Amino acid sequence: MGHQDYQNPDFVQNTIEIIKEKENVDKFYDPGYWPVLAILREGPMTVREITNKSNKLIEKKEGPKLKDKIGEWEIPTEKESLEKLLVKISSWEEQKVKEYEKHKDKITEKDKFKPIFTKEKIEKLLSAEKLTETDKKQIKKRTYSLKMENAQKSDKTIYRYIKELTDAGLIVESGKRVIFGQTASESLYSRSAKMFLLRQHSDDTWKCEECKKTLSKVSKLIGLSMKIDPPDVDCLSTLMSSIDMFHEDEQIRLFEQYEDEVKEVIKECSFKESNKILELFKILYLLINVEEFNNEIKACLK
Repeated sequence: MGHQDYQNPDFVQNTIEIIKEKENVDKFYDPGYWPVLAILREGPMTVREITNKSNKLIEKKEGPKLKDKIGEWEIPTEKESLEKLLVKISSWEEQKVKEYEKHKDKITEKDKFKPIFTKEKIEKLLSAEKLTETDKKQIKKRTYSLKMENAQKSDKTIYRYIKELTDAGLIVESGKRVIFGQTASESLYSRSAKMFLLRQHSDDTWKCEECKKTLSKVSKLIGLSMKIDPPDVDCLSTLMSSIDMFHEDEQIRLFEQYEDEVKEVIKECSFKESNKILELFKILYLLINVEEFNNEIKACLK
């Protein structure tokens, strides 16, 4: 069905905004808010579009980690624990089938959800001496689907996030979408700015467990490349935090001192192009000023 989008005449998206308030900076790392803010880089969207795209983004970002976790997971061997797990999956499957039945005219046969863990299947698995590898794979596959669906959001939840982000000034109702043949219209939402510069409120951004895991691998590569002992991970964490703060200070100073000039440089660029420009600026600016980090680098490489 066709549609026409109309932008609010008084809406003007800023090129760059500096976000200094801690509660708003934190929203860019919150698992609920960040997919919405990330998706809207593409342009104005309705709630339904934001929900669909942000859920795909969540699966893309979180799916591999969840698959690894479930792949290493030992399925319960206790009959009572196994039964609870299978009943939970079965209940979820039944709910999925009911949801698909509501829209059966719109769903192709190949896309219809077919339950695997029926009551008969559960009884058979519980009575078996042990699970086959195929059974284990099916259980893990359905567990992944169940957990991923729980991690994803409904239109109602996304709308709540949008309202909170609107109240925070990070998102704006920027227009309306009119569906041909319908009287009702849908609101369109946009980021208040094409790009946001975030002022971090701590120097421990590289001290999370995942960060340290990443840095430990980087440390090994540095050791191999330079034929030295791998640098201390805590030392690299401190160095990276210093570099991040150094970049933030300069980007914010640059924007505050030359706001009009910076806007002119990237005003016609897409988010992807603008981001690439700033990334290259960060690399070159760091190389030009690398002397400022000589002592920290030497401390890590000793």
